[in-house]
Amino acid sequence: MARRRPKTQPGFKGIAGLLAALFVTVLFFGLSGALQGIIDPQPQLERLSERQATYTAWDAEKYPDYYRVIGTAVVDVELEPGEVVYEGLDSLGRTGRVVANVTLDMAREGSEREREDISDIHPSGWGHNREVDIEMPHGKTYHGALFNRSHLLAKSLGGDDAAYNLVTGTRPQNVGDNRGQDGGMAYTEGIARDWLYDNPKGTIYYSAAPVYEGDELLPRSVIVDVRSSDGSVDQEVEVFNAALGFEIDYATGEFVEL
Repeated sequence: MARRRPKTQPGFKGIAGLLAALFVTVLFFGLSGALQGIIDPQPQLERLSERQATYTAWDAEKYPDYYRVIGTAVVDVELEPGEVVYEGLDSLGRTGRVVANVTLDMAREGSEREREDISDIHPSGWGHNREVDIEMPHGKTYHGALFNRSHLLAKSLGGDDAAYNLVTGTRPQNVGDNRGQDGGMAYTEGIARDWLYDNPKGTIYYSAAPVYEGDELLPRSVIVDVRSSDGSVDQEVEVFNAALGFEIDYATGEFVEL
């Protein structure tokens, strides 16, 4: 499986090698061409569409399942089957976008492997969590932690249990109504899994982009684009990072019960 990890800073040997390569490149092609290759890395996941870079205020009456379908998917990154690109963390420690071309093998492997211990991972805005009661849209009440370490690319779709794939998300943002595919991130994850198991030779393009307001540490929403290789699944979905009965300070992760 081809997989690219978040960019890391090169060590001394890596820097020396880079400088040597730059020197040779300059000799043959000139300084401008060499610099262009350094300052224009690929892929550039930060270049989102306007729809992927904005969020909508959550309305409990309009969107009781914590998501809304925006339209058809925006597919702006070309990936080989089985390839995953993690944008990584920004200067504030916030998790960036994840894009994958998911295969059935990825989904099976992710579903079957044991979940790694993520209790020591603190996504940006983590640290103000406690047990609460949340009224769910279909009549039940959830009792447990308000915030989850929410995967952008689900483990069941081959996503890593790592900081670069986790955000601080409310319980409803993560799993909706706790009933499988009834909202939150579980909505698009379930659609993708179901299609892959019904179409074992196909692939699913899956992009999850957290949307932050200014320097806030918690995303207001996650924009998910999902498109099957046959085009029968083709949606862009906004998943709201909210919880009925609670006011969240997205700058810090603190919250109050209303």
